[in-house]
Amino acid sequence: MRRASGFVLSTIRTTSFARRRSNGNFCSTPLPLPQMDHQSDSERYDFNPILRWNPEVERYFIHAYGADHFSRISAALTYPSRYSCIRVNSLKTTSDAVIEKLQGIIGETEIEGDQDKVECGGKASAGSPLEESWKDGRITKCKIPGLDYVVFVKGSGPCAIDYGCASGAPPKEVIVSRKCAEAVLRGAQVYVPGVLACSAHVEKGDTVAVSVALEQRMADGGWATDPHYSERRGLYIGQGKAMLSRAGLFRVTEGIAVDMNNRVFKLPSFHDVLEGEIFLQNLPSIVAAHALDPKKGERILDMCAAPGGKTTAIANLMEDEGEVVAVDRSHNKVLDIQNLAAEMSLTCITTYKLDALKSVSRANESIDSGVPQISNSVTPTEKQMSVHDGLCGDKNCVGNGNGMGKLTTAM
Repeated sequence: MRRASGFVLSTIRTTSFARRRSNGNFCSTPLPLPQMDHQSDSERYDFNPILRWNPEVERYFIHAYGADHFSRISAALTYPSRYSCIRVNSLKTTSDAVIEKLQGIIGETEIEGDQDKVECGGKASAGSPLEESWKDGRITKCKIPGLDYVVFVKGSGPCAIDYGCASGAPPKEVIVSRKCAEAVLRGAQVYVPGVLACSAHVEKGDTVAVSVALEQRMADGGWATDPHYSERRGLYIGQGKAMLSRAGLFRVTEGIAVDMNNRVFKLPSFHDVLEGEIFLQNLPSIVAAHALDPKKGERILDMCAAPGGKTTAIANLMEDEGEVVAVDRSHNKVLDIQNLAAEMSLTCITTYKLDALKSVSRANESIDSGVPQISNSVTPTEKQMSVHDGLCGDKNCVGNGNGMGKLTTAM
């Protein structure tokens, strides 16, 4: 199955990464072995990122929420959700059938870890539908009225991990990008494209610590992502088994690099699980489609549709009858929408490579989709330039259900 994109908190100083295989100083040269400081091991080898806000924005929120409440909000935003939210493809299956299958796949295992380490002061009130959803076990159906096609799977964390530093030697280590780390914290494995650097002498089958390289302020006032040892203090997200040697990691372009078997946040992986029957999607994104309340036979425009989560949710609510016009500016993103629609057997979605802000068409103009269509669409006609019954406009494509947002840190 596929998962929705991560949340982008625009007020935070966020980071970006490149694979940079050609930069010998970054990934071709093995990481230097640091000197161990036994007194700081527990601080170094843990997960404790800190948000750095724009000072003006920070002052505004402190005034609005109060210093203590805002501090707890900031702390909560650095942690992922401790549950996975699944939207069931109701055209193919039911929530009860999915729950039964998932129980057989991931089981009703006990949840470990400190569930209450971080709070933001915004918990669901006692007796609320969201609170009631957690009382029926690890895998439960959403109790919010009208959202019975949503299933929750509980996770746990943060969990303490022993990285094996008692011997005095540092653990073997794989450094991943921020984007990769966000996915790992939600249950994914470490894939080769997300690896930035690796310790020397790592062989297939070795146990490795996994840390995150983040852009941080340097002494000269600039920002950098050099994989220096001190930079990764408090940014270790788990432990796993290397599926490739160090040399192999930088000779291939795909596949699993590290099989994560000991995570700071324990959430199940849904890769290749019940494909076409379920879609991993954050609850606010599901609610957005639900609030639009599309009806069978209507025409709905999704102005920023990739990767297709809300587009397919709208099509599901319409029972695949009518038309969902999905547009995005990127050729590859439009292909992603088409592939997801095909995976979920939805035929009412028409896709266009198009900037929605420049999509007004004159009577004598035509629109080229820019990519091959998999739906029953044809060249746009006068009907397709007519008024739509509803519009979905996620202008920043933020995937705002992921409360953690982009990882960032202050040393």
